[in-house]
Amino acid sequence: MTQIGHPRKPPRRLFPLLSPSLDWLLVLATSLLLFACAGPSVEPDREAPLLVVDETLPLPVEGEQINLKAIERVTHLAKTDSLLTARYERNQLLLADLDASTLLFIDSVLAWFAGDTTLADQLLTNLARDNTAALDLVLQEREARRALAGDWLAAAETLFQRSHAHSGSRQDEAVSDRLFGYLLRLDTATLAEARRGARDPNWRQWLEMQVVYREGPEALAAWMTRPNALPKRPTMPRHVTRWVTAESVDHIALLLPLEGRLAGAGEAVLIGAIDQLYTLFPDPRSRPALTTLNSTQPAGVRDLYRQAVADGADLIIGPLIKEDVASLGQLAQRTVPVIALNQTDSLTGSFSRNWMSLSLAPEDEAQQIADVAFGQACRHAIVVGVNSDRGARLLSSFTDRWTQHGGRIRGQLVVDNPADTNTEMGKLLGSGSSDQRIRAVERAFDLPVDARGRGRSDFECIFMLAPDAATARTWRPLLVFHMTGDVPVYATSAINDGVADTRNRDLNGVVFVETPAMLPPEMTDRLSRLRALGRDALTLAQHWQQTTETAQWVVRGQTGLLRRKQDGSVERELELATFDGARIRPALPSADTVR
Repeated sequence: MTQIGHPRKPPRRLFPLLSPSLDWLLVLATSLLLFACAGPSVEPDREAPLLVVDETLPLPVEGEQINLKAIERVTHLAKTDSLLTARYERNQLLLADLDASTLLFIDSVLAWFAGDTTLADQLLTNLARDNTAALDLVLQEREARRALAGDWLAAAETLFQRSHAHSGSRQDEAVSDRLFGYLLRLDTATLAEARRGARDPNWRQWLEMQVVYREGPEALAAWMTRPNALPKRPTMPRHVTRWVTAESVDHIALLLPLEGRLAGAGEAVLIGAIDQLYTLFPDPRSRPALTTLNSTQPAGVRDLYRQAVADGADLIIGPLIKEDVASLGQLAQRTVPVIALNQTDSLTGSFSRNWMSLSLAPEDEAQQIADVAFGQACRHAIVVGVNSDRGARLLSSFTDRWTQHGGRIRGQLVVDNPADTNTEMGKLLGSGSSDQRIRAVERAFDLPVDARGRGRSDFECIFMLAPDAATARTWRPLLVFHMTGDVPVYATSAINDGVADTRNRDLNGVVFVETPAMLPPEMTDRLSRLRALGRDALTLAQHWQQTTETAQWVVRGQTGLLRRKQDGSVERELELATFDGARIRPALPSADTVR
């Protein structure tokens, strides 16, 4: 063997056994050093151990009352402090002789926040079995968890089961609205299958109502006249009846930019609106009149609004430009309803009357991917974003929702140049410093090392808040390179530019939220979302009076599921999708995470 470095002199006979020992110590030290180099330089998880269920604890007693304050206290600590603190509080309650039923529910909460959804559900099952007095609380918790996980049918079934134990007009109304919203999320095939398997007549009526609702107000009105068609407990939502009996909209005016740099966007919205008008009203005798005003002409948007009102418009869609939306939003006298097509500051009081703002704002998407990931058992995340105004809004929106759930951010990278992130990403994910230590050993021993750095392991998912598809295609391979290829990655619709491209294979497996108009079998391009915006604005015009009755979801639109909030803004909930090769396919929640 060729010696490396300076040749060593023969050992003196006084120490005949020392030399082999030093050789073995050197080999051992080198091995330990290489092992340390390969490992990430990450602080240990100070929240572990998270949960140990003590099987020697007493079982719940039938009729035992739940201590809600104790549960709220532990849940608050788990969300705002740490699981370790929440676990300590739980143990203190145990020493204070907290009842077994409450303790078992708390253990389920801790398992849920630890990401062990299977154990969390099993503990709830045990509690409901041993103490029927806790059944309502168990069903309430299960409904919330299943809804967060995106298992909408299971959430609806749980809520329906719970509703049979309660009565009261206000509570029934809230339950009806929420149940309707859960079922609205199901596709028609799932609804039909659930209806075929329904044994409870009242549950079957709810499923039938949802199917007929999607056929239009005339079909729903005819169905409502059938004997024993209407569900009785809970009753049909009041806003659905309002939709059937609403006054018709006979004249719609659109305020859109038809000249200048935004003319293409305005024309795409106009095409979508016209297409939806003919889809909803194939009979020209019942079709509303549609007029268009160019919002880029010298007359201000407020003057155009007054002109549309004078021309007899029942409802106005637009404007599209954000500054025009802000101007029209502050108009004190709005006698005709407006569906604006961009965001504005939150409107309160009289300013939100006769006002609705529908937009393709990415903030809704950032919140939704936080919901989806937490529902799929991720609790500790890495976030990568861009240093820009839009990037800051996305990051703020995501962080607020993630921490609201109780999620933790283990690391965050906000880059100035999206194309130059390799080094910083290596540092963030732990592999960079590990590779540096390996190179240091190679230089010290002048010998190549057969080892590769390992990334950190204190997170379960990554949020890739890329501003566009090109950036996403750059970041995703880097994440794989830095040893995170098997970690779930979540993103917004920005990673999909609507063009089938073989480079999209770099995004395989990334879960993102997308507007239904961009999903197969639709043919898409870069203006597809704007055409979908026009279609949904026209659809909301037909649901205007219904949206004033509820803040729940009422429309399955082309830009997503839609609901009008109290300030007039429209929240969207998109579909889950992923890339499979160069194309997109729906991404369904894992069965392991939703039960």
